[in-house]
Amino acid sequence: MRSIVVFLSLVAAFPAWAHEMPAAQTAQAPAHNPLDCYCRAQGKMFALGERVCLKTAEGPKLAQCQMEINVMSWSITAVPCPET
Repeated sequence: MRSIVVFLSLVAAFPAWAHEMPAAQTAQAPAHNPLDCYCRAQGKMFALGERVCLKTAEGPKLAQCQMEINVMSWSITAVPCPET
């Protein structure tokens, strides 16, 4: 009997929840700043344009952080990593 009362009270309260949902969905997020985007490698974050050596199947290669269709990614170059 208790479960029926709980169920009916939830059903009766549902229209109130449904009425509040559109307001939450119309809230606008703050504008995105593309300067806040970074590439990640070796446990570090790298800004747009920075270069780092990454391991590839062909051995370590120089890679540059870039934006591809609003997604940060590494562009692997044909240049091998400099010897240190």
